Amino acid sequence: ARRKKNLFWLPAIAPLLSVILSTLIVYLTKADKQGVNIIKHVKGGLNQSSVHQLQFHGQNVGQAAKIGLVCAVIALTEAMAVGRSFASIKGYQLDGNREMFSMGMMNIAGSLSSCYVATGSFSRTAVNFSAGCQTAISNIVMALT
Repeated sequence: ARRKKNLFWLPAIAPLLSVILSTLIVYLTKADKQGVNIIKHVKGGLNQSSVHQLQFHGQNVGQAAKIGLVCAVIALTEAMAVGRSFASIKGYQLDGNREMFSMGMMNIAGSLSSCYVATGSFSRTAVNFSAGCQTAISNIVMALT
């Protein structure tokens, strides 16, 4: 089937619809009274530095290191797969070493302020591709909106 260029935004609203529907279901079923925790207010701004909370002793350090290694491998594999998929579509080369280095530096910097693991988001990349974005400025626009 031919793709309709004017409907490029349709797949992009799926996450928004998911949030709206799940919020509506929680509200209508009064799930917060059944034990579902609801986040009422999220403070804006940057996270505080969490370097002072870093501990390398205790009974769970080995387990945390194993889990961290598995998470890192999965995140890197996902980022490389997404990057290679769109690189082949767009016809450019992807340098795996630079990709791994930048992902590592990004996650080290993020871990110092309690951020989530950063990966190559397939959904954001797909939305940018569908919208016809040509530069990385689109990521800044998406972050601000």
